[in-house]
Amino acid sequence: MATLKEIARSLDLSVMAVSKALRDAPDISTATKARVQEEARRINYVPNQSARNLRSRHSHLLGVVIPNINNTYYSNLVWGIERQAESMGFQILLAHSLDQADAEVAEVRRLLARQVEGILLVPAVRWQNRFMTLELLRQAGIPVVMLDRYPAGAEQFPQASWVVSRDQYGVEQAVRHLLELGHKEILYLSGPNGSSASAARFGGYKKTMADSEIGHDDRRVFLAGNDINSGRKAMIQALSEKVPFTAVAAFNDHVAIGAAEVLEQQGFRVPSEVSLVGFGDGLLATHFRVPLTTVRVPQIELGTAAVFQLNELLAGRTIDPRELPVELVIRFSTAKAS
Repeated sequence: MATLKEIARSLDLSVMAVSKALRDAPDISTATKARVQEEARRINYVPNQSARNLRSRHSHLLGVVIPNINNTYYSNLVWGIERQAESMGFQILLAHSLDQADAEVAEVRRLLARQVEGILLVPAVRWQNRFMTLELLRQAGIPVVMLDRYPAGAEQFPQASWVVSRDQYGVEQAVRHLLELGHKEILYLSGPNGSSASAARFGGYKKTMADSEIGHDDRRVFLAGNDINSGRKAMIQALSEKVPFTAVAAFNDHVAIGAAEVLEQQGFRVPSEVSLVGFGDGLLATHFRVPLTTVRVPQIELGTAAVFQLNELLAGRTIDPRELPVELVIRFSTAKAS
């Protein structure tokens, strides 16, 4: 690997002069800087970023922990994060929790060992000790911004904030759309317990049904999760309990698609016999056999906003959590009740 010494020897300069020229120091002439930069390009010199970080006491690294990059929802979050972080002079280190609390803590410890300045986190859904990661970061003095969801009580951590979508409002719009189509028997396939997003979206379903002339009925609510398989299982359970329905609202697009697969296997046609609504609007929503009516979440913007939030925390400023707007997108999986 090319070194400062090689540049200095080639140009008959001191190593200190070469170093200062590459840093654009004011006491080095423009001509000398140009010579040094040209030689650095010629021999493919790459600055030692670790050494620079030691001198500045800043790593310019941000840790990012998500459940799974294979989910396009999370890959879009990362795209927004990476694009904004790079524009602000940061690089990201990516880790996966697989939505498991123990894995999340292990990955955060690994990122702390890499001297990250802050953490961007999609929290794993956990039943116990929901503050494990936040407490670890508090002890390390590292700020964190959570995306998509956050544990209840997170506001007690002054170096923590979050950026989420308007989950409750989004589901209210989706269920209202089904009601306007004449559906009265609407199932809800809920998200995993312990998630703020699950609570908010279920709240949107429950409120809209309770405010309608139909009313809310707990028998039409089935616990799913956040993946296709959990949607399949929830739909199988609903069918086995023989609860009548003409429409299904799901926690997210993956759950909706899992439900649709079971419905089609059992001979139900979407949307002529059963209308279906998801949440998220990732690639699956547009590429499924029946393009999915869903609630569009600004996934890239969530990532961008989270980096802004984290930068404010790094600067020592107090910030409020943010909710980003959502939008109902009507496609071909919903139709008038027959």
